[in-house]
Amino acid sequence: MRKALGITMALCAVLLLASCQSTMSSNVGTVTVAGQSSVSISPDMASFSVSVESTAETTGEAQAATNERMDEVYRILMDDYGISGEDLRTTAMSLYPEYRYEDGQQVLIGQTASQSVSVTVHELDDLAPIVDSLSTVSGISLSSISLDASDKSQAGSEARRLAMEDAIERAADYAHAAGMELGSPIQIQEGGVSTYVNRIQPTALYAAAADESASAKASYYAGELQVSAAVSVTFSLDW
Repeated sequence: MRKALGITMALCAVLLLASCQSTMSSNVGTVTVAGQSSVSISPDMASFSVSVESTAETTGEAQAATNERMDEVYRILMDDYGISGEDLRTTAMSLYPEYRYEDGQQVLIGQTASQSVSVTVHELDDLAPIVDSLSTVSGISLSSISLDASDKSQAGSEARRLAMEDAIERAADYAHAAGMELGSPIQIQEGGVSTYVNRIQPTALYAAAADESASAKASYYAGELQVSAAVSVTFSLDW
């Protein structure tokens, strides 16, 4: 009987110890922080959109005038600067009547035809000369020019690594301020990798297109792109 009682008490003690350890384990503190970073890289490509618009008495005449101007745009891009067909993509085509108002009445001016093409330039040294050459074609406009990098994978990896280091440093600051020791990561959630793309407004082109006698030379400063990463990390805290 005493032997059985001793075994029972020993078993209770083991269970109580296990329960205390479990409670201590479940009560380990945590801290969740956000880490951020940004890596600079140089752009090596650019993209923009060229739009051509013509208004004439008939739809056919308007379309013919638009096609003629767009053919000149293609000739400059492909023949003069070697832009391949893969880097040219028609993004819009439209035909619509053009009106004006006289004495409160809608008066038909003619028919308007327009076309837009997206252009990718892989040689940044050609960008300014291309803009200068396109400015010789009247009746066209350019969207803002976006500078980008063809390969951002290495910069993205570096940004993620630095974001994680930032999260560890932040968590360590909180842990030490609370008189605790920083433990291992419990949960890691990526906040994403993004790129800030430089954009240039081609004002020189608009000036030259509006006044064919104008002498406008495009110039720009490429600067650097910013590849940013963010991460949310939950760490354990040791008492």
